[in-house]
Formats: sequence, C-alpha cells, structure tokens
Amino acid sequence: MKTIDIISRAAKNLRQAKVRTILTSLGISVGAFTITIALAAGAAGRELTNTLVETSGDDAALTVYKEVNYDEQQSQGPVNLDAEAVEYDDSLSEADKKAIESVDGVEQVVPIYYVSADHMTRPGQDRYATPLTIKIDRTKLRLAAGSLDDNMLQPGKVAIPDTYLEALGFKDAEAAIGQSVTVHVSDEAGTKQKDLEYTIGAVYTNTQETIYFQETMYLSISDGESLYRYQAGEADSYLSFRARVAAGEDVAKVQQAIEDRGDYMVYSMRDERETLMTMVNVMQWGLVGVGAIAILASIFGIVNTQYISVLERTRQIGLMKALGASRRDIAKLFRYEAAWVGFLGGIIGTVLALIASLANPIVVDMLELDEGTRLLIFEPLTSAILIGGLMLIAVTAGYFPSRKAARLDPVEALKYE
Repeated sequence: MKTIDIISRAAKNLRQAKVRTILTSLGISVGAFTITIALAAGAAGRELTNTLVETSGDDAALTVYKEVNYDEQQSQGPVNLDAEAVEYDDSLSEADKKAIESVDGVEQVVPIYYVSADHMTRPGQDRYATPLTIKIDRTKLRLAAGSLDDNMLQPGKVAIPDTYLEALGFKDAEAAIGQSVTVHVSDEAGTKQKDLEYTIGAVYTNTQETIYFQETMYLSISDGESLYRYQAGEADSYLSFRARVAAGEDVAKVQQAIEDRGDYMVYSMRDERETLMTMVNVMQWGLVGVGAIAILASIFGIVNTQYISVLERTRQIGLMKALGASRRDIAKLFRYEAAWVGFLGGIIGTVLALIASLANPIVVDMLELDEGTRLLIFEPLTSAILIGGLMLIAVTAGYFPSRKAARLDPVEALKYE
C-alpha cells in the first residue's frame, strides 16, 4: 500500500470512532495547552525582563565600589568604649580611577557624582523642589517628547519627567522641548548661590516596565561634574565609579578583570538580568513539567485506545492481510492513527492557548500594566515543534498495539468473533 493511502485510511478509521478519538485527543490537548501557555509566558517574561533591564540600567556599564571586609567589623564581645574607634575607608580615589581605566575592555570611567538643587523655576512660575541626577550611562528612558543622543544628554541640556510639565507651565511634552529652565544651587557650605540655565532636551515618562523609576531632572556628565566641583570643591574621593565596557567586549570578563585588579566590588545589570531570567525559566519549566505529566497520563490513554481498536478490528486486519497487506502496512496504519491522535491533541491545545491569549488586554488592565504589554508571546516554530513532538510521542505509545496488529495470523483473525 502507498503511504498516502495508509494515512488516508488511518484518518477514515478515526472518523468512524469520533467519540473515542476526540476523548483521547483531549487528553493530549491538556498537556499541549499547558506547555504552549508555559512557553508563551516564558517568551513574554524574557522580553519583559530585557525591557526592564534596558529601562533600569545600562547592560554595558559596571558600578565599582571599594571592597570592605565587614567581617573584621564584627565584635567578638562587648564594645570597648575607651578604645579608639576604627575607621574603615570605603572611598575611591583618582588612583583607583586610573587603575580601572587601565583594564582591557574598559572604554570610560566616570565618578558617580551626587549633586543637589535648592529649587527650579521658569520666568513667571513658582519655585519647585527637584532632585538632580547625572546621567552617566546609556540607561534607556521612555521618552514622551524630545530625543537623546545614544541615550545620553548633551552639555547644557536636561531631561525632565512629564509630571513636571504642569508645574513649569507647559501644556504638553512637545511644548517643553527647547525651552529653558533655571536651577538655583548652593555650595556645600551654603555661603554661595548661583542660577544655572538649561535647555529641556527630552521629556520622559513613567512606565511599569521600569524597576528603578525616579522623578528627577537628569543632567549631562559635564554639567554634573561642573556642579559637583562647585558644591563639593576639588574633592579627590568618590563613593563609586561607573565603568563603561567597550562595544564587542565580554562584560563578564571585564567585570572579573576589575575585581582582580584590586579591592573592588563590581556590580552589573547582567547580574540582575541573570537573576530575573532564572526566575522566569524556573516558572516556565515548572509549568512545562505539569504539562509533561498530563501528556504522560495521556500516553496510557493512547495505548488503551489502540489495543481496543486492534481487538475491535481483528477480522478487518485478517481481511486486509488476506488481500495482500503486509505486516509493515498494518503496523503503519495503527502508527499513523496514533500520529493523527497526537496531531489533533496538539492542534486543540494550541488553539485553546491562542484563545486564552485573547484575555491579554483584560489581564493587563486588571494588573494596571502599560498598554501593549504582552503576557504571552506565541512562536509558530515552537508550536510546530511541540505538535511534531506530540505526534512522535503518540506514535511511540502506539508501538506495541501496532506490533500486535501486525503479528495477527490472518486465518485466526478471520475466524475471530
């Protein structure tokens, strides 16, 4: 018999036993549905994680701190109040900056400056408090208007949150771009004050896809350093540095090289990305495991269905053999029937998962997530591989029943009642 004829005959046999075929397929579809949802949720989780990292930190930036052995600070008994206090220096110097710059793969090292403003204002407007932050890396901001040059600010320009617009007298984000804002600052001692005028180059907005969102006015590196020198003087001491890794370099290797260079603790967004990805993968494979158990249970259903089918069609099998059908043809017939059951189960499970995804906007609204957030991302290739895998599993489950059918003696089969 030709293969196409055997496949066609297998489909016809299943149609003649619709109820049994549907029930067996539904058993597989439960596992297929669960695994499809798990894989789609995992893909969405990884996409969300990448977005979280992009909007919460620069993946190619490393934050360097002075390593302090806090174990030495643990007392082994009561504190001696008459003893001289031991001071632990956790600051970094210009020498540390040069040492980090000398590491292969490091493109730039910038001290993390801390600056402050007395208030901000515009002509004819009230004064408002605002924190200041120096944008020292390429952390992505969700812009409502304006632009950034490779996610960095140019000297003389600032980025403000859209929550500042009304207070500063702007009707919308576009109206603020190119306008000036005045920041009043004082030195560290409070003896000197001056006004700094900046141009608004970008307006950014809050998003649920940001781990560390802060309402602040962002300054460029050069403007921030200038303000820091004004407020703190020519201090040669810093709490931390931000080291940028050159394009094409392995961030993990550079991170390790800096740690090996001296007494430094180095943190990167890659660490957080890996932690979040691990959580996503654990949840995804947990659901996949549940689906696998459902599929395992359905295997016994396939075996049982196939054995019943062999018993019901014993005379038919004997007649087919009497008419010239080979053992291989008979075995193929039952294996193809099993493959059809696996195919139908996979299709039903996938379609049900796609229908479930229609609730995505409702769930997003209930969780107050950003519009357009995808909780499930279906990948056609993954679904096709899953359905193919289920067909293979079904064929494997139907191996022994098909083997039994192929070995039936045609004379005895024709006598079977």
